[in-house]
Amino acid sequence: SITTQYDTDEVEVLSPTLPQEVITEDTDSAANFTNIVEPATSDGIMETALKIGDFKAMGLVNFTPVGLVEEFFEILHITTGLPWWGTITLATIILRLALFPLIIKSQLNIAKLTKIQPKSQKIMDQITKAREEGDQQTLMIKSVELKQLFLDNDLNMFSSSLLPLVQMPIFISFFIALRKMAELPVPGLEHGGILWFKDLSVPDPQIILPFLVSGGFIAMLEFGVDTNLKNTQAVGLKWFFRIISVTSIFFTMQLPSAILYHFFCTNLISFTQSLLLKNNKVRSCFGLPAIVRPTIVSPNINESVKKKSLMKQWKEWNTAASADNNKHKNKKRK
Repeated sequence: SITTQYDTDEVEVLSPTLPQEVITEDTDSAANFTNIVEPATSDGIMETALKIGDFKAMGLVNFTPVGLVEEFFEILHITTGLPWWGTITLATIILRLALFPLIIKSQLNIAKLTKIQPKSQKIMDQITKAREEGDQQTLMIKSVELKQLFLDNDLNMFSSSLLPLVQMPIFISFFIALRKMAELPVPGLEHGGILWFKDLSVPDPQIILPFLVSGGFIAMLEFGVDTNLKNTQAVGLKWFFRIISVTSIFFTMQLPSAILYHFFCTNLISFTQSLLLKNNKVRSCFGLPAIVRPTIVSPNINESVKKKSLMKQWKEWNTAASADNNKHKNKKRK
């Protein structure tokens, strides 16, 4: 309150006073506010990460394939207590083990196809010729013959495409799930890396992971997969994947390290699986037929059977493909 005394020409200003209990209450409120706005420590972050349901609160988990993968990561991370790089490694191992029965089935189907390849290729050539000449009767007979050949050898063409049909949606779901987790980022992902890529929510600062991913895919293509290529289309397909592997570096360097690390683990495990399945002792354990190695011809007998360089293979494939093209065009003109 302010009191003015005009009769004595003196002005007295009295400061407002507050009760002691009000001051105490305000002090406690300020302390509480300080606690609220105080930045969370790493311990606090890890504490929030150890609760199932946090991902759903962040808008991640739902009933889509991507949402189920996100929930899988959350449960795995919380139950194991592993850092995020360990969680991604374990998740990738579990995924590859889950797909392993399909890989064995696909390998068995490929072995059967390889066994009947001379017969099936001959029939398919006859079918192609009959189709070009418009010979419907021969076309029907040879088609039935090819179908019977597959039945006699317990072959199903769908079995060969089953693995990629199952693998591709899972691969895409893992990619999208990790990307969404990195965009938030989820708690702990920013310091859940290892070695030079500590922050899994951002691209690799050293740009090493993109090269490792590309190199791993090329190694799997060259050594982990059976590449007994006998036609120009197969050689061309192999060259296509070589080029894609190299050019993909410019795109993958923009991806979060979490995704690239998952790719690296996938390539490493797939490469190891492929090498193991090339061993006849391992193959026999899974009921796969032994791989018959081709007879090695001495370089002194015939110079043309020497190992060709990649550039020479590319030139030969290009020449053969052009010849096939010209041959096909000439047939159409006739």
